[in-house]
Formats: sequence, C-alpha cells, structure tokens
Amino acid sequence: MTHRSQTLSHPSRFFAAGALRTGVHVVVMTAVLFGCTRSQRPAQPLAPVKPPSTMAKGERVSDNPVRAPGAPGAVVGSALSLDLRPLGFVPTDGFTLPLFSPDGRYFAVQVGAVPELSTLLARNGQRAPKASRIAMYRADDRGLVRLGETESGFVLGRSSDASGFLIESPRSDGARWIGRINWDGGEPEWLVQDSRVNAFGIFGPAGELAYSSREKQDRTFDLVVRREGTTSKLLGDGVRSYILPVFTADARRVCAISLRDGMLELASADPTSDDSFRQSLVRLVLSDRGNDETALKMLAPQGARDGADGADWIFFHPTLNTLARWNDVDGLRPFASSVLAFGRVDARRYALLQAGKVRMHASDDALAAASSEHGTVLLDSVAVPRASRIIDGAPSVLLVAPEREGARLGVRLLLARLPQLGS
Repeated sequence: MTHRSQTLSHPSRFFAAGALRTGVHVVVMTAVLFGCTRSQRPAQPLAPVKPPSTMAKGERVSDNPVRAPGAPGAVVGSALSLDLRPLGFVPTDGFTLPLFSPDGRYFAVQVGAVPELSTLLARNGQRAPKASRIAMYRADDRGLVRLGETESGFVLGRSSDASGFLIESPRSDGARWIGRINWDGGEPEWLVQDSRVNAFGIFGPAGELAYSSREKQDRTFDLVVRREGTTSKLLGDGVRSYILPVFTADARRVCAISLRDGMLELASADPTSDDSFRQSLVRLVLSDRGNDETALKMLAPQGARDGADGADWIFFHPTLNTLARWNDVDGLRPFASSVLAFGRVDARRYALLQAGKVRMHASDDALAAASSEHGTVLLDSVAVPRASRIIDGAPSVLLVAPEREGARLGVRLLLARLPQLGS
C-alpha cells in the first residue's frame, strides 16, 4: 500500500464550458451509461499536482426560481443564493465514477486501465486488474487532498461507510473476495474470504452487508445478507442469478437485479431470514432481452450510495432512456424524459441532470412531470449530482463532471439570502 498526502489546489475555473458542452455529454452517455463496450488502455500514472491558482474561495451567484410542488408557475426559494466551490480535478480510469463516503467528505477512484468487463461483472474468466489501482482523496476547504493509493489488482467496490470503502479482489484460483480499506489507507480487512466468487458488495445503513455469491464453476449468483451476526440467503437454484444488490434507506428490504434466460427483472425482499427472503420476494419483469451487462449500465449512473432514496430504488431504465423509481408497494415510476442522474439535496429538494444542466426541484410530488424548463439551475453544464452534507450551515450538493481522463469536482451550497436593511 502506498501512502501519500498532498493537496490539489482550486483550479482557476470549475469547468471549461466549451469542453463540457461538446465532450462530456458524450462521456456521460457512453462512459457512464454505455461504457461497457470499450477498448483497453495501458495503465496511466496519477497526474502531477497542478500549480496553485488565484481563484477566490467561492463564486456567489443568484438563483433562478424553482417551481412549487403541485403548483406549476408558483415561485419559491426567492431567499436563496448559490455558492459554487470548485474542489479540483482527479485522474480516473475514464470510466468509473468516484465512490463517495456517506457525507461526501472522502472518495475513492479507480485509476489506470479500466478493468475488463468479465472482471467488472465477476464472470468466469475474471482476472485481477494488475494495470489498475485505487486512489483515495479527502475534500476540504483547500481543495482535494490525495491520501494515497492501493496496490494493483483491486476492483473499486460499490459502497462505503464513514471509515472506509469496499474493494473486490479476483484471486488466481478463480475465487473473489470482498474487503474494506480505510479512507487513509492500510491493508484490506477481508469481510468475505472463501473459495467462492463473491461480488457486488454493499453496506446497509447499520453496517449490514449484502453481496452476490456463487461457486466458481457456476454461472448464477445467490443473494447473501449479513446482519447482526446472522446470514440469510436467497438462492438462485441454478436458474436465477441475483446481482448488484441495493438496500433501501432503512434496510428493511434489499433490491437486486434478477436474471433468468434473458429475462431481466427487478427483485425486492425482506432479508431478515431465509424464509422471509423467499416469502416476501416481489419481482417485476423489465426486459426480455437483458443480461448482466445491461444491469451494469442500468446502475452505473446512480451507483449504490445514491441509488436508494427512502423506500425507492433509482436506476436507469434501459427502454425508456431515463431514470426510474421502483419499490414493491408503489411500483415503477419513471422520471421525466432523459433524466441521467439524481442527487438528494435535503428532505424536500433534489437535483437532476437533464438536458445538459443540473437543476434543483422542490419536491418529489412533481417528479414525473418535471420538465427541463423547471427548477433552479445549479450548474449550466453537464455534471452528475451527488448527495453531500451540511457545509457552513447550508445544504449542499456535490457535482462530478466526467472528463476523458478523469473528473472535475465541485460543491454547490444553498445559502439563505440575508434580508436587506429597511426591508
């Protein structure tokens, strides 16, 4: 394990607008959503530290009106101003989005060559990605602090907690382990270490762990959940394969993609025990021509951290070409046309990437009807919004703009505007 700590200072501008409008939309649509078909590149070293710039700490802009829920045309949020704080540029493998801690303070990125598709999907024939590493960062008032990087051979996991993040390690004998690495580095703590292929791990809100597992000679995955010292399983029985699980926000249910003879289904169940898994299982057929690659594309825009919003699972719908919500009670609810990413701002506001801009909306009530003309513009360029934390007493949203060799990061603060004297 390599340990280095260095600060990347603020860039002179958050985004180069021309490059974003012409290039990054293509990158988001291909590398993030449809990037599984690609050529391999040789490993690339981490970029050198950029020289300091003279940019001020923040850029204050006034807001555009946001529409009130259920009342198109009504204006709310007039006492709001927006503060854009650039964080910096980070090299990545050009394919994998950063994995953030729950509060957005830490994140990890895959660097070097993109792991092969068989490795990303834990298929037979997977190999340790020896031309790839994982770099860790901390975001603070000075910008981005690079904390170090792992040795080669690990796949960046799908989930994290306040202390660290998950990795996966394809082994030379065909097995695959799931481990956890602290944000400040160190050797992996192996959470699942046996002779099986264990993949797609995710933490629950109270430390639960869900993952897919199969024997090395099998092609279908069982779904496994560990919680409070017990283990429960939903067996694929050699027919169905359960992959890419996501916990609901309260961990009462776990969702996963179910694959069977070309059929792609959404699945949801209570993971308390083996019996509750089987008896509570609800499935929804989404496609009759789906596979594990389709599933990976569906979940790439949101990941696991931002893929759960309350009881809902949020994913990219492969037929409707927009994000959709689903839970076992309310069913399938597509977003407005061509929504590519979702980020929760706070209990009553959320951000969408739609029509080349990031906009904030006031309530989920108008979610299906929200158009690209509504909402407060948080960024007039392409970026993936991610949930963040309270910063300087204000709600905030992370903004991740993928570029061809990395990602540019910033944070947008939602500040209450002070009343003028005499008003």
